[in-house]
Amino acid sequence: MSTIAHLPATNVLTQAHRDAMAYIQDLAITISQQGTYAVSTEYAGHVHTFNVDVMLFSDTALGNYMARKVMYASLPGRALYMGEQALRELQDIARELEALLTPPTGDAA
Repeated sequence: MSTIAHLPATNVLTQAHRDAMAYIQDLAITISQQGTYAVSTEYAGHVHTFNVDVMLFSDTALGNYMARKVMYASLPGRALYMGEQALRELQDIARELEALLTPPTGDAA
């Protein structure tokens, strides 16, 4: 059995990046379940980006699937010039999505 030695990349996707993307995916699920916005998230490996699209369910009911808002972050690891601002970009996306959350009302408030 051979052992494969992994060489560390100088520009890597860290746990902080992964945690931020997981948080954004969690927000997307919560927002989508609230019924006003349909939020889609996608990691695109061929270009090493994390994409978020925000649509209105009322638009999709009419057959309009054009996103009202498109956000993305270029992630580190694909090319040396990419990903320098990825954590900031992911945090900006999270803040924009947090603004779409419906505040609790009634007894849950």
